[in-house]
Amino acid sequence: MNQRTVRVTVLVWLKLFRQAVMRDLQFRSQAWLHLFAGIGELAVGILPVLILTSYAGSDSALQQAAVLTVGVFALTTGLMDCFVTPGLRRFDTAVRKGELDLALVRPVPTFFYAVLRWIQPTELARCVSGTAILIVAASTFDLGLGPEAVLAMIVWAVAGTVAYCAFWTDLTLLAFWVRSIEPVNDLAAAWRVAGQYPRQFFPRTVQIILVSFAPAALIGSFPAEQLLDPTAALLLAPVVVLVSCSFTALIWRYGLARYNSASS
Repeated sequence: MNQRTVRVTVLVWLKLFRQAVMRDLQFRSQAWLHLFAGIGELAVGILPVLILTSYAGSDSALQQAAVLTVGVFALTTGLMDCFVTPGLRRFDTAVRKGELDLALVRPVPTFFYAVLRWIQPTELARCVSGTAILIVAASTFDLGLGPEAVLAMIVWAVAGTVAYCAFWTDLTLLAFWVRSIEPVNDLAAAWRVAGQYPRQFFPRTVQIILVSFAPAALIGSFPAEQLLDPTAALLLAPVVVLVSCSFTALIWRYGLARYNSASS
């Protein structure tokens, strides 16, 4: 990708984001509805976590991890549902109805225009809620979080968000080979819910899956753990991003190579 393409892509993305914000401001009632729905979804999500941890006895560390995990999960899923998830859910239709053809002729990267142009700014309200949960939890539990802990959480939250978006994209790209992938999108959305629970709630085998092949834990529990106990695993975050993005890029290239225009 040359410098001119990068510049054009950034300008297009900024205009798309501005357009999305103006659209939500124009339809204010719909924007408020999305806002309250996101907060309600977060409230519903935190209830089972609090109920489960109430049976954990006097294990304060597990209770702290559970609340922090919900906060981090709200942050990461808010970003995903704002910038990535809407496009992934539309990709199946784009392939079947020929909308991908238009992306192929644009002066920006095809993947960007096909997937990342659908933006839902109201979903960012969940990020505000998640941040509030983290601040309140840190104050309530008197955690005294240091800069290294916050940095480790942020780095792993970003890496986990990228990794899970890549995982969801890998499933979505099956649209190049099968007729409809709507159930696959539902599966990816349902699986990521596991990320809002501490890893200790799951058997060892499931924990391994949650941090590797289907990295739901990387968007919730694992970054939250860094707030309580920063580890040297921070160095692995760039590796996770590189491997997940490279695998997705490989699938994208193979899928695009066999794509036949829906209009031909």
